[in-house]
Amino acid sequence: MLGSIREELSKLKSDKLMLITCLIIPIVVNLLVGWQLNKGVIDKVPFAIVDYDDSQLSRQMIGYFRDNDAFDLKYQIDSQSELEELINSSMVRAGMVIPKNFSEDVTALRSPSVMMIYDGSHMSLTSIAKSKASEILISMRVGASVKQIQNRLNKSYDEAFTTAMPISFVTRTLYNPTKSFNYFMTPGYGTVICQLGIGLTGVLCVRRRRKEEGERRNELAYILGKVIFYGILGSIAILINVAVQVYIFKIPCRGSLPLVYFLSVLFMFAVSALAVALSACLRNRVVAMTASGLLLIPNSIMAGYTWPLISMIPSYKWMAQFIPFTHYGDNLRDIYLKGSTVNVGADIRFLVLYTLIMIAVGTLGITIRNMGKPKEEDNR
Repeated sequence: MLGSIREELSKLKSDKLMLITCLIIPIVVNLLVGWQLNKGVIDKVPFAIVDYDDSQLSRQMIGYFRDNDAFDLKYQIDSQSELEELINSSMVRAGMVIPKNFSEDVTALRSPSVMMIYDGSHMSLTSIAKSKASEILISMRVGASVKQIQNRLNKSYDEAFTTAMPISFVTRTLYNPTKSFNYFMTPGYGTVICQLGIGLTGVLCVRRRRKEEGERRNELAYILGKVIFYGILGSIAILINVAVQVYIFKIPCRGSLPLVYFLSVLFMFAVSALAVALSACLRNRVVAMTASGLLLIPNSIMAGYTWPLISMIPSYKWMAQFIPFTHYGDNLRDIYLKGSTVNVGADIRFLVLYTLIMIAVGTLGITIRNMGKPKEEDNR
């Protein structure tokens, strides 16, 4: 086992690309992602308005949108066709059409319709624009109703407000009240890059023993040495990234940071065991790297980190249970934002069992390969 570890250490010293892939690139990418998402929320959505009414009320509404940080009012134009052309050319991502006689219809209680148009090709911007626009329009609608009731029924403001809003809805967003994308996405993105670096280097580590070497090698110890080496290397990368997220980008960790470290180490050992098992079982290195990429690259999607598992088809839900990232990503987010450890125990057991199974698969694979006729490793 020590010989196997020394073999990889020697390779690390001589192969600078390996160091760059496993450590430097994950840390740099994590920094870039953290800086990119550091603002946390999407704002300044390019916006345009068509005002067919040109009344004091319509100008007041335009002022609300202009003063809201979610919108960047770039154009006030004359027709809906111009607005749709701006959206079609991606000059703006959302727009509003205020109808003719808008102010008169509001005063006469005729409930005029304000049209909102969104660029559905960019869902993140559309989601933010819809949410903020709804807040502004609902506030204006309630304000108009209260004023009309005050004037027509001679009621006080409180009485008018109660009449206009007989039911009051109170909402609270727990754990991430600012809806920060940084808190939601950065931890998982950093992990994906770390596991990919280990997956693409560890998958090339196993060397088939040639008979002319005259060596007696314990295959279990050999595989175990590779898993330990790449597990430690991956752990260093991911622990640095966790520290960067918590201490530089100020992602809150409401739970136990040592537990985050422990879970991260287990996860990287599971990934390294998978990579070593692929390396042991597949002679062709191109095929091995392709298999590693196919298994690791889609993890953030397949494991339900960016798109929830509850919204996936049953076969995807079933397959996700065998992906290590499924048992790490949501736990990481829950510990960070909620301090919750509800599922950690079961997922720790899965990661340990997964690592042991991959070690057994790798040992069996290299043993079978060494029983066959000696051939040169296929590096194509």
